[in-house]
Amino acid sequence: MKDRFRVYLSLTLLYAAFIFYISSSSNPIDSKAVVHFIEPIFKTFERNGIGFLLYPFYIFIAYPNQAPHLVYFAGFGFVLYFTLKNSPYQGLRDHACIFAVIIGTLYGASDEFHQSFVPGRHATLPDLLADSIGLIIAQTIIFIKDKLYFKK
Repeated sequence: MKDRFRVYLSLTLLYAAFIFYISSSSNPIDSKAVVHFIEPIFKTFERNGIGFLLYPFYIFIAYPNQAPHLVYFAGFGFVLYFTLKNSPYQGLRDHACIFAVIIGTLYGASDEFHQSFVPGRHATLPDLLADSIGLIIAQTIIFIKDKLYFKK
């Protein structure tokens, strides 16, 4: 159990460092360029009557600045969960989903604070909200998988 915890903890710290690195960039991905790239794909699907397949991905068009936050922190939520689920502390293992959201949101807040010092970047509440939603989505997927779908 200790070895597994150390591996997951290392992955979580690497993922947190990745988020920190992305946040340190003064030139983040241009959200308008992303929308310009994916909008024709959406329109093609709609013209062919299968636009409904892309409904979950409309967030990338509706909220192009927050969508990357949601995706990055959903991934962070997964690694956080597995780290906590393999923790040597029973309380963290028993409530890994809740603690993953709390710890991830605190990290998101510190990341937004960090961004306020990066030239060309700024901290925003909508970004922190997107971080938290990404964490909650990850925990919801894990909950469905563990509790509802693969019940033994």
